[in-house]
Amino acid sequence: MSKPHSGRLLAYACAAVFAACLLGIVLRPIGFLSVFWPANQLLLVLLLRYPHVLLQPLGMAAIFVSYVAADVLTGSNLWVSTGFSVANMVGAVSAWWVMHKHSKRDLQMEGQFSALLVLYGSGVAATVSAAIGGPVSAYAFSVPLLKGTMMWWTGEWMNAMILLPFLLALPSARKATLPQEALPLPAIVLPAVAVVALEAASYAVGAKIGSLAFSLPALLWCALSYRILTTTIITMLVFATKIIIASWIDFTPMHFVDVATFRLGVTMLILGPLSVAGAHAARSELLNRLRYQAHHDSLTGVLSRNGFVQASSLVLQRLAHERGSLAVLMLDLDHFKRVNDTHGHGTGDHLLCEFARTVVHTLRPQDVFGRIGGEEFAVVLPHISAQDAATIAERLCLAVRAGKFQTLSNEPLSATVSIGVAHVAQLSPRDSIENLLRDADVALYQAKSRGRNCVMLGPAR
Repeated sequence: MSKPHSGRLLAYACAAVFAACLLGIVLRPIGFLSVFWPANQLLLVLLLRYPHVLLQPLGMAAIFVSYVAADVLTGSNLWVSTGFSVANMVGAVSAWWVMHKHSKRDLQMEGQFSALLVLYGSGVAATVSAAIGGPVSAYAFSVPLLKGTMMWWTGEWMNAMILLPFLLALPSARKATLPQEALPLPAIVLPAVAVVALEAASYAVGAKIGSLAFSLPALLWCALSYRILTTTIITMLVFATKIIIASWIDFTPMHFVDVATFRLGVTMLILGPLSVAGAHAARSELLNRLRYQAHHDSLTGVLSRNGFVQASSLVLQRLAHERGSLAVLMLDLDHFKRVNDTHGHGTGDHLLCEFARTVVHTLRPQDVFGRIGGEEFAVVLPHISAQDAATIAERLCLAVRAGKFQTLSNEPLSATVSIGVAHVAQLSPRDSIENLLRDADVALYQAKSRGRNCVMLGPAR
């Protein structure tokens, strides 16, 4: 990463930490620590994503200044602010140290044990930072050391479990995801409605701060219904609301036991829906990959025969209803057995992959392409005339002929392809992909009989 880019990133990180500190200070009860402190969790996520910029002397110094500046500008003592800032940063770095070696999926809350990783990492951060911040807060607010340390430890751990899963689940970059099955509208709306209803009921019939676990069944429902990011947002909003309302009820060391119990209860309850959401996300990803592998060729990555037939059948059904046109191409790499015999099967596999990539780059986005078996491939061209289908087939022949293929030892390798084309000007419900593949195969046989490296168009239909 260039220095100007790194400088901008560091400036944005410092501004974000500074703003998060100000938000926490606004939510600070008079005479004690904030009930909701997002800065440390934000710093941890930034460390996990941009360690090459922030985990440098300049980066750490700039972040430290951001912490201290927010406190000093709002009237805090410089030395107390320095102690708090050291505690906050050491805690965040400790969590980074125990979490950064885990997989990207685990760190985006999509792993089966992501919630436990967050619980462990945030617990380490809370413990380490409390060892420094507890004595400082005890001195600053004139409370016993045990109370000051426990208030810091429980508050830091609870804040992390509320906010950190959401920050981790935020996408760091645009990434390709496998398609997921769309849910009907009631399945999308009802879990969130259930959360709102149960939360409202808990405050109506419970104590002043409501029953902690009242909405837990609805949160578990959300975890099984929504993507991980949506679940973390709902969970964060529910429990952040609880602690903000609780802060109105003397959230200070004067009620040390009640506050500590409440915070630890929130910390452990959050683990439930997040664990279910992570396990569900991991299971869904596995099922999607299995579904993908069942319909795609493991070598070339294009559709397998089964996937090609299914996708093509859907196209045929739609075009038959519209009485549209369609062409099917059968492609066969010429003398492929000779390549395997001369250069080995590794080179043959490499040639198949490069050939498939060449074809994909030549075809249109709406075309369907798959490997039928061995060195045979097939293409479905919807909404096309016979002449245009023959032109595309010729273009494929030319692209393969001009392709710069190589053996595994980087020796140049030439390849050609024979193509048979079957065209239907107006599809009817009686047409099937199997019959069209058979017609294209007949035309392919004729192309091979003419000497290969050519295109043959079957009888017009």
